[in-house]
Amino acid sequence: MNKFNFNHSLKNIPLPSKQQYQRILVEKIEKFVGNLRWKLFHIQNPGNHSKETFGFKSTNPPPPIKELLAFEEDLYKLTKDIEFRPVKNNFQNNLKAEIRKIHETQDIIIKADKSRNLYSVPIQQYNELLHNNITTEYKKTDDIHVKNVNKEASNIAKNIQLADRIDEYVQSDAFITIKDHKPNFPGRVQCRLLNPAKSNIGQISKSILEETVATIKTRTNYNQWKNSDQVISWFKALDNKENLTFLKFDIVSFYPSISEDLFYKALEWSKNFRNFSNQDLEILRNSRKAFLFNNGNPWVKKNDSDFDVTMGSFDGAEACELIGLFILDKLKNLIDPKHIGLYRDDGLAGIPGSGPQVEQKRKQVCKIFQSFGLKVTTETNLKQTDFLDIFFDLNSKTFKPFRKANDSPCYINVDSNHPRMIKHNLPQMIANRISRLSSSKQIYDQEIPTYKHALETAGHTKNIAFQDIPRNNRNRARNIIWFNPPYSESVKTNVGAKFLSLIDKHFKNSPLGRYFNRRTVKVSYSCLPNIGSIISGHNRKIISQHNQTQASQQQKCNCRGGPQSCPLQANCLQSSIIYKAKVETNNVESVYIGQAGNTFKERYGNHTSSFRNRKYETSTTLSKYIWSLKDSNTNFTLKWSPVITAPTYKPETRKCHLCNVEKTQILLSTENHLLNKRSELMNKCRHRLKHLLSSIT
Repeated sequence: MNKFNFNHSLKNIPLPSKQQYQRILVEKIEKFVGNLRWKLFHIQNPGNHSKETFGFKSTNPPPPIKELLAFEEDLYKLTKDIEFRPVKNNFQNNLKAEIRKIHETQDIIIKADKSRNLYSVPIQQYNELLHNNITTEYKKTDDIHVKNVNKEASNIAKNIQLADRIDEYVQSDAFITIKDHKPNFPGRVQCRLLNPAKSNIGQISKSILEETVATIKTRTNYNQWKNSDQVISWFKALDNKENLTFLKFDIVSFYPSISEDLFYKALEWSKNFRNFSNQDLEILRNSRKAFLFNNGNPWVKKNDSDFDVTMGSFDGAEACELIGLFILDKLKNLIDPKHIGLYRDDGLAGIPGSGPQVEQKRKQVCKIFQSFGLKVTTETNLKQTDFLDIFFDLNSKTFKPFRKANDSPCYINVDSNHPRMIKHNLPQMIANRISRLSSSKQIYDQEIPTYKHALETAGHTKNIAFQDIPRNNRNRARNIIWFNPPYSESVKTNVGAKFLSLIDKHFKNSPLGRYFNRRTVKVSYSCLPNIGSIISGHNRKIISQHNQTQASQQQKCNCRGGPQSCPLQANCLQSSIIYKAKVETNNVESVYIGQAGNTFKERYGNHTSSFRNRKYETSTTLSKYIWSLKDSNTNFTLKWSPVITAPTYKPETRKCHLCNVEKTQILLSTENHLLNKRSELMNKCRHRLKHLLSSIT
């Protein structure tokens, strides 16, 4: 294990390739056009279209609307007219060299648990560390167990009429981070095991638990904090601070330590504040059935229970907050509820009394946690302490920003490929944050030099000053449709301005202007993948290559006549591929762009079947064209060629890169006679169907 030297923020964004930018832009345009169509569809077809969807989007393609066709055509033309320019600066050149170094290494690059450090680990050592951490708490189970949980989720989704919108259990593989702050490192390497696998029913469970937690907090006034500002407000409200001492406690491995018994005890207690339907309870039970995956194989807890609260689950934080409120209720007779609070697994209390009295309370607090099967580490009789990103002082009644000893601030570079407004506002955002975490201007002036230096190192020269402005958490509900094109310095075209001019052109003097105008349709640039995303992608690639050594030895062609008779140049067994079919006649050369989520050979068989059997004539635009040539007795030749490969739909990302690449190829094609129709750009993803809960019987 070696330290991987990377001197910049992982949030820095490199310049994209032309193809990468175009692909993401097409994805954003497809999403925007879909939202626009659905909006107008519901306007033109008023009625009871509303139902609780819990944020799950429809999988049906939006219906085409003739009033939007001209606007859509101009928007697609904008995509084809994008102009690029060369961008040269030292930072982007350095970033490019760093990315090249990332791609060249065959090691896994692991992030540190509580710092910006990165470590390069050989794949064999990584797998060993991962396996050791998994087998400590988990044991293998079979796929039938996962299928049964999916069947339960399917029944729940069908009851609330959302089975056609919700994916099956997300089977993302677990990974680790390095605890380099622990003693004896690197002699003894300790890791944090992270499990991103999750049930999509958890998104519904999250809504239920959020409402429950909010109701309990309103009725009890217990301090269940969500951010640093709430902790600061609590500290300011403490009376007689000079007579108090801090009791700080941390729940060890809070998420995995939550037992089934503790969760249902907290849930039963919460019924005093909120009524749960049988359906609510069924959703909460199903969302707590969790698995860990490694190389596609499922694991469960060693106690033979599939119950788990995973850190990657949709409702994991809300489940912890519910249990935290339950624990605070048990502590209310020991410590004044106004003097104690929790943020997930971290707790802080201000306790009056002498040293022995506070120590006695500490022991009682530990005993209460032990009764729930939880282990806590505690510190007591403190007049000063850090909590989250704040350092509190009871004697001086002040607070200031806090950073761990090995954690120096590092910000995105001024030459990073971020939207310009983000880089322009970053210094002021930092100043506002440090101002809120400082109890006075004097403390701000003492703390800000470190952050100024970090900003200057990143190339930011804007002066920042203390701002005594309270945080504004007001959210205005607006009925706005957003267009979020990707931003890149290498794009010469002003995409935002061009887009808004199209809104004016097509809707300003139109009957639709009351619905679609610059107040209801807005543009905001989105960011491209950053260095952190590139490292994650590199790790997935290395792990996939290591786990598929046998698959890599499989033959690429099995045609009877040998490779010379293969329709795709000896690559007919290639899967997840975009291909071209070129139809040549005496007068014209036509091109069809298609995709194969399975192997090309299977897709090729479907094509040839549609060419032979008249009943399949309309299955594709290619088959329609072939039959038109046959009917007119026109001689033709048909040639196939591969274009590019891309992964199909994945429930963890909710994206299908194969469909997106195909649409990009169609939209940006320069062929004179392209057989594909523009309407294909809004087709729904066929690869997602097998992942939906509605497909489970």
